[in-house]
Formats: sequence, C-alpha cells, structure tokens
Amino acid sequence: MAKAKIPIVPTDCWARLKNGDQAALGELYDGYVDRLFLVASRFTDNRELAKDAVQEVFIELWHYRQSIGDVIYPLSYLTKVLRSILIRKLKQERSRSYYSIDETLFYPEGSREDSIISTDTENERAARLSHALSHLTTRQKLILRLHYHEGLSYEQIADKLSMNYQSVNNLAFRTIRHLRSIMLCLMVWAGIAEMF
Repeated sequence: MAKAKIPIVPTDCWARLKNGDQAALGELYDGYVDRLFLVASRFTDNRELAKDAVQEVFIELWHYRQSIGDVIYPLSYLTKVLRSILIRKLKQERSRSYYSIDETLFYPEGSREDSIISTDTENERAARLSHALSHLTTRQKLILRLHYHEGLSYEQIADKLSMNYQSVNNLAFRTIRHLRSIMLCLMVWAGIAEMF
C-alpha cells in the first residue's frame, strides 16, 4: 500500500480558517485528505463510508471553525475528529441493520399505525429533500446523482465530466454542506410550525 505524502500546510492555515478563509480549508484538505483516508481505511473496508467520513471532517471543521482552540498537532486533531465521525457512522450502520433484522423477526407484518406513521415520515422527509435539492445548481445535482445514486467515486465523476478531481471534491463538499444547511433550516421551521 502506498503511503500518503507528509502534509505541508502553511503555519497560518488554522488562524485563517478561524477567520472564515475558505482557501485555508482547501489547503488543509489538500494537505491531510490522503492521510485521513488511510486512517479511515483501517477502521472500515467500506471505501465510500471512509470517503464520506473524511469529507465530514472538513465539513465539521468549517462549521465549528470559530470554536477550535490552538491546534498544535494538526494530524492528531483531525484524526480524533475523524475517529468520532467513523464511530458514529459505524454505530448508525449497525443499529440500522440490527433494527431491520429485529423488526422482521418480531413484527413481520407491523401494525397499521406504524405503517401510516412511517409513510407520513418518509413523505415529509422526501418533500424536504426535494425542496432542498431544488435550490442546487444543475452541476451540483449531477454530482450528487452520480455519487449517491450511480455509486461513482469522485475520481470516476471527474473522468466522466472531464473535470479536475479536486474541483469535483470541492464542489461535492460545498454541495453537501449547502444541502445540510437547507435541510436543517427546513427542520427548524417545521418544528416551529408544529408549536402553533
């Protein structure tokens, strides 16, 4: 297995990130993405889950940038963030498989009420997602479709669209962040609406 290159990141990167400099986030991404992917690959054989977890590290980094303290050992810090994301994702994966097995064993047909609630919840979630997706550009929608529905890696998407791999990665990162913020706003508004 090839070793990831040793990160060379400007020393002022973290300070610039805290001040909202997106270029600093890009520099950190370029410097550490390969190392973090190697770490994630030791946790799971699922390459897509590993890639998603690494992407989430940088999403969280951007989201919580103002509350980050002084980072003396960047790789250790990022690895710690990655580890917590991976543990959360793997627990979710296990609980999903556990509940799907559990429900089929004990409730093979399920109750009518459960079915109605589940359908309503799914319809509401689908409506929110559809609304959020309508705010994305054509290219953003295309990259999401290729990655999540057709299962293409970012490298394959870059080849298919004749784009630079880093550009696809950056666009995917910004798209997921944008989509999450829209979905969060919609959930908050739905929660407020239910109060009245």
